[in-house]
Amino acid sequence: MGQRPASPALSAGALALCAAAVLIYSGLGLAAHRSLHTNAFDLSVFDYALWTTATGGPVGYVPMFRHSLFAQHFMPTLLALSPIARLFDGPAWLIVVQALFHASAAFLLYRFARRHASGALALALTAAFLFSRRAHGAATSVFYIESAEPLLIFGALLARESRRLVAYWVLVVLALGCKEDAAIYLAVFGIVIAVVERDRRVGVATAILSVVWLGVALGVAIPFSRGLDHLDSANPFLEGRYGGLAEAAGRLVSFSTLSRVVTVFSATGFACLLAPWWTGIALPGVLVNLAAAPGTLQSALLGHYLWPILPWLFAAAAIGGGRIERTMRWVPLVILVVAMIDLPLPWAIARTSWRQPDAAREVLQQLESIPVDASVLAQPNLIPHLPRRLQMHSLGVYTAGQPDDASFIILAREGDLWPFTPADIERHAARFAADPRFERLADGPLIVFRRR
Repeated sequence: MGQRPASPALSAGALALCAAAVLIYSGLGLAAHRSLHTNAFDLSVFDYALWTTATGGPVGYVPMFRHSLFAQHFMPTLLALSPIARLFDGPAWLIVVQALFHASAAFLLYRFARRHASGALALALTAAFLFSRRAHGAATSVFYIESAEPLLIFGALLARESRRLVAYWVLVVLALGCKEDAAIYLAVFGIVIAVVERDRRVGVATAILSVVWLGVALGVAIPFSRGLDHLDSANPFLEGRYGGLAEAAGRLVSFSTLSRVVTVFSATGFACLLAPWWTGIALPGVLVNLAAAPGTLQSALLGHYLWPILPWLFAAAAIGGGRIERTMRWVPLVILVVAMIDLPLPWAIARTSWRQPDAAREVLQQLESIPVDASVLAQPNLIPHLPRRLQMHSLGVYTAGQPDDASFIILAREGDLWPFTPADIERHAARFAADPRFERLADGPLIVFRRR
C-alpha cells in the first residue's frame, strides 16, 4: 500500500512527540543515574562489553562476569556501538542512545502507519508507542541493545513495502544480531508474508534465514564463546530461566499468563487484534517469555523484554486499524484513551529527583579517590560511576568470579541498593570492619575498605 496523502501538521506533531520523548526519557534516565539509581546489571554490562571490544580486549568481555557477554547471548549488532564507547568515560551515553532508538522507531512507526491508515490513527499509535505504560517500562529500563529492535523492524517493514530489498536484508540481519530471540519473531514474520501476503520469495527467505540464525546462535556461537572463556557448554542463564520443558510449558497454563498477554495488547488500545495474523507474529516470542521462571521481568513481560514484542503489535494495529477506520472514525481516539488511560509518565516526572541528592553527590566525590588501577569489589549501583577497569567485581552478583584479594571494597547507603537491603549493607560493612585484613577509609553515605 502506498503512502497516503501527508499532512504537514500531523508529521510535525509526530516529530514533536519523538523529540519530547528523547528529552523526557534521557532526562529521567540521567537523573536516576546521577542519584545512584542505575545498576551495573545491565547498564555497565553493555558499557564494559563495548569498552573492552573498542580498546582491543577480548570481544564483549565483562569483568563482572569474568567472561564475554557473548557467552550468554549472541548480539553482534551491539558491537556497532563499540567505537562510540571510546569517546565517553562511563555508561551514561547509553541512556541517551536508548532514548534515541526509541524515538526514532516511533517516527518510523508513524511513517509505516501512514501507508495503511489515516494521519490521526498514525499519530495516536505513535503517542501510544512512546508513552503507554508498557512502552514506558521498556524505555526506563536502561540499557539494552534490544531497544534498537523496534527501529530496525519498522525500518525493515518500510523497506520491504518499498521493495528496497538491499536495505531490507541489512536491517533484518541487524535486528537478528540484537539478540537471538529476535529470530523467533522474524521467522514467523517470514511465514506470514509468504502465506498471507503472498510475498513468497522474501517471506520464505526471511523464515529460513531466521531459523538458521537461531540454530547457529544457540548451537554454535554461544557454545563457541563459552569455550573460549573455559566455561561449561551448558548455558546456566537459559537453564536457570527455563528448567525442564514440562516445567516451562506448565507455566503457560494460568490466568496470570492470559492477563499479561491482555495487558501487553492494551498498549495498542487492543487495535492489534484487528490484524490477527500480524499479531500472531508476536505470540511465539511472548509465550517463550511467559514460560520463563516466575518472578522475573521476562515472565512478567516487563521492561526490556517488551522491545522485540512491541513493534509487531503496533504494526498490526496500524494495518488493522486502517481497515476499519473508514467506517469507524473514532478508532484513533479509542486507541489513545485505552493505551494512555494509566499513563505513568506524569507520576514518573513528579517523583524524579531532578536535583541531585546531597548524599549522592558526596558518594560520587568520594569515589574519585579510588585509584583508577586498583582492583575493586563494589556494590552494583556504584560500578557505573567508577572509572572502567579490568579488575572490577560486583558484590553479591556473579560471586563465582569475585577475587579474594580485591584492593578496595566499596559499599553505599544511597541509591538503588539492589540486590541488597539497607540491613544487608550494614551486615557487609560490619563483616569487613571485623576483618583484620582491611582498614576502613570512609563511613558515611559511601563506605570504603582498603586491604592493609
